[in-house]
Amino acid sequence: MPSQRPVNRGARRAADLVKWSRYDADVLPAWVAEHDFGQPPAVAERLHGLVDTAAFGYHETTGPMVASFCRWVARRHGWSPEPALARPLTNVVQGVWACVEAFTSPGQKLILSDPVYHPFQNLGSSSGREVLRWNLVRDTTAGHAGSGWNYDLDALESLLASDPAARLLVLCHPQNPTGRALTAAQLARIVDLALEHDLVIVSDEIHFDLVHPGAVHVPTLTIPGAESCTVAVTSGIKTFGIGGLCCAVAVCGNERLADGLATVPGNLLTLPNRLGCEASIAAWDTGDDWVDDLKRVLDANRHRLVDRLRVELPDVGIHLPDATFLAWLDLSAWSPGERPSTWLRERAGVACESGPRFGSGGEGHVRLNFGTSPAILDEIIDRVVSGLGGT
Repeated sequence: MPSQRPVNRGARRAADLVKWSRYDADVLPAWVAEHDFGQPPAVAERLHGLVDTAAFGYHETTGPMVASFCRWVARRHGWSPEPALARPLTNVVQGVWACVEAFTSPGQKLILSDPVYHPFQNLGSSSGREVLRWNLVRDTTAGHAGSGWNYDLDALESLLASDPAARLLVLCHPQNPTGRALTAAQLARIVDLALEHDLVIVSDEIHFDLVHPGAVHVPTLTIPGAESCTVAVTSGIKTFGIGGLCCAVAVCGNERLADGLATVPGNLLTLPNRLGCEASIAAWDTGDDWVDDLKRVLDANRHRLVDRLRVELPDVGIHLPDATFLAWLDLSAWSPGERPSTWLRERAGVACESGPRFGSGGEGHVRLNFGTSPAILDEIIDRVVSGLGGT
């Protein structure tokens, strides 16, 4: 179980995992969105079996992978997608780009909500589409951090009313980097606006399993009407720490959307490899108790991080994330410059992701990964507090 597994940082570096090998050994990594808790035991067992039998040829495990995914989301999220409407993919980013190609054309516009997962910042330039910004709004009424970052649904309504060329909304749900989880009521209004304005929603739900007490993940496709306008793209890689195995699923709400996605040439929508499919099957079929334990560790870690920083380094702006193992820290009180992560790494020996990469609202911020052991998290916090002159 994750709570019983210490993190062997030397072994992580020796395995050439990019999270641990990107920086020098004296730097603690809290940057890339990958936790340190490994996988359910069945994953390694399944992969060892494939290696032992040299099962490296062409395969037909995408169908069983989709079936396993459907069982998982039915158990965990009350969502029963139609397997025939699910498209196996290599990764979630690939699915988002494919939806842009399938459902928009040059001259039509995309909507992004900054600050948002930084690869999405390239969507417009790489596809020749203009990007409209429906940015999150920061609440600071309760202090430097307040309740964090929120969606302004009235602003979305105004944006859609003012620009009929908007055709696709990329929804990061749960949100990366702020950890915000949308409620059913919020999703219902977004879906209503999408239907009214002929908008396709691409819902990136890769962190869907990692929502903490006080919030809940509502799959967008469970909202009434969403089936007419939504493609959900997700994966088990964040939940189970298997990002290197490359396996994801795009679930279309209806056949019309599935037919639209199918217009993207198949050779561009490459399929996941067998190891990724088999690892996902093993994780989804056996991982319920393991994930429950993981979530308990992450819930304790988010409170540990927020509580300590609020006391020991109160000038850091930090809110309690609803979801993910990522915290969004405002270091603007120190004027960290255009590269806040480099500034912090030089002072504290902790590597985070730089906030400006996530777009508007990222100035002065870093994204810190708290998905590690409590002992390493305490060391990360100790270094940040000491490096920034806290108590």
